[in-house]
Amino acid sequence: MLSMAERVTIQNIADALGLSRNTVSKALNNHPQIPDGTKEKILQKAAELKYKNFSTMNMGNIALLTRGDINVISFYAETIKGMETALSAQGFNLILTLVKPEDIRNNALPANINPFNIDGIVCIEIFHKPYIETILGAGIPTVFIDSLPNTVFDSHKYDIVMVENEFATYTLTKTLIEEGHANIGFIGDLHHCRSFYERWLGFERAIRASGHEPNPAFSITPDDTQPYLSVEWMTAQLKDLAQLPTAFVCANDDIGICAIRALKEMQVQVPGQIEVTGFDDIPNAKIIDPPLTTVHTYPYELGIRVVETLLSRIERPDRHKETIYLDTSVVLRGSTRRRSELGEVAELHSN
Repeated sequence: MLSMAERVTIQNIADALGLSRNTVSKALNNHPQIPDGTKEKILQKAAELKYKNFSTMNMGNIALLTRGDINVISFYAETIKGMETALSAQGFNLILTLVKPEDIRNNALPANINPFNIDGIVCIEIFHKPYIETILGAGIPTVFIDSLPNTVFDSHKYDIVMVENEFATYTLTKTLIEEGHANIGFIGDLHHCRSFYERWLGFERAIRASGHEPNPAFSITPDDTQPYLSVEWMTAQLKDLAQLPTAFVCANDDIGICAIRALKEMQVQVPGQIEVTGFDDIPNAKIIDPPLTTVHTYPYELGIRVVETLLSRIERPDRHKETIYLDTSVVLRGSTRRRSELGEVAELHSN
């Protein structure tokens, strides 16, 4: 193990990977003879060991801007891991930078965000339009994971990477309709973010395609200042409905799990009396009783794709802006009754 004081050499990298010094040297100089997979391992190891020549030549800083909410950081843990892996392979550091409520109120960037020490920015859960303009105003290449709901039908001037939402939720809702459900509600603030709005669009589209109109009387959609993850609040919302629907499509898994817990408080059986679906396939979706029917979103791959988009933007700042969707897949579990023709098939691909 090298101490901080020792100078890292090409031989150290070669020894760590069990490769020849010549191979490592060629990879660090981007020689075409070295396969991309080998080159990536060598670059990643060089970054990990803080190899001096590599660092001065190629190290850069990417800021991950997100609100100081531990739930957000926890939810995106796998995505952040994918970003770190992809960035370190290219010689970049990922710097987690928390945006405080007063930063957003004052439209002020965190002190370390400037073009002199930050090469690119990734934004997670930044859904305040004036603050987005402030970030873009810094002139640093920026990619957003998800975005404002109005970017669905409005122009925007930045890259967005997100998961496929509308067709997946359409598929879930259509599955419920084909089981015989006529009264289906939606739970979640559809104006929270673009993803939630697209999930609402998929829900609405499936109901309209069945020849019916969505009935707002079955839905719980106040703005996201309300405590959607409070069982007590959710129970009160459910009791306020004139009539319970026979199924709920929830904007994400946390809301779906909260709805199941609230229904249990009311002695309503899931899925016997009411079926519930979520979105994201978080770990808790598998362990709630009953396990939650949901949509799997491949978060690690999302992180890698975000990095590819950002590095492409850094290299070619004038290229066309992109909105990129990654494939998702519907996962049927115990919170819904499976259609008989599905048998024991647990996954429906939405794309």
